[in-house]
Amino acid sequence: MEDIAGGRVHISVHIEGTTNTSFLAELGNIYGAEHVLVYQLAQKRFLRLSDLPYNPAASLIKIGKDLLENAPLISQIIPDNGNPAPSPAGGYSRKELPPDTAVVYGHFTPNLFRGIFDNPFISIILKDPLERMITSYKEWKGKQGIVDWRATIPYKKNITFRDFALREEFINFQSKSLGSKRLGDYDLVGVTECQASFIAQLRNKDWTGYVEPLPKGYPLEKSRYKNLGITQEFLEEFQSANQLDYSIYQQAKEFMGYC
Repeated sequence: MEDIAGGRVHISVHIEGTTNTSFLAELGNIYGAEHVLVYQLAQKRFLRLSDLPYNPAASLIKIGKDLLENAPLISQIIPDNGNPAPSPAGGYSRKELPPDTAVVYGHFTPNLFRGIFDNPFISIILKDPLERMITSYKEWKGKQGIVDWRATIPYKKNITFRDFALREEFINFQSKSLGSKRLGDYDLVGVTECQASFIAQLRNKDWTGYVEPLPKGYPLEKSRYKNLGITQEFLEEFQSANQLDYSIYQQAKEFMGYC
């Protein structure tokens, strides 16, 4: 069965804090890892997913950075067996992507590929704004601020979640990540909570079996929220500041029809 993109190059927009490496692995399963080009934000270069040794505990971004800094290693990862050539030393530039590219994935807006691909298939996954910030805060704390994001702040171990989440850099960040397009302009829209359905749709399979009603609201009495100092007062302030993100997140759920 043909994938939903129907042969069009798939631009997979990844917003920080929404999905993990399991989603990228699924793209590799669908299109073939050698045809998935992963964007290395700091270097502004692309590497084939097949050039990145998959390790669920490792950061693919860090692996890519290491490979770009140690270019001779790349040619040793994939033998000359008739498969597409491995990424060149230094990776691919935006304007020099190989003709066998099926997917480009990473932290970018679709604007990056204006004039590069003819009629691409564009997808995006959104996440509940508060949950995305919780994920991002934990990653930022765990890595002591060493994250390859488009927006970040210097690491200070005493920064509270409240101060982190209400930084101007992060307000309505998902809305900004749409680029010049509206959500309705995307070919496929999903939400993190229903990633399995999103992947089923990519595979052009029946996804109705993945219907799962989601609980509404935040159980602020649970330790997940209490330990971060998330109170009703903070929640109201956060939701007010991120009205655009909550609006497009709700729209994304409506596009999916059930989640």
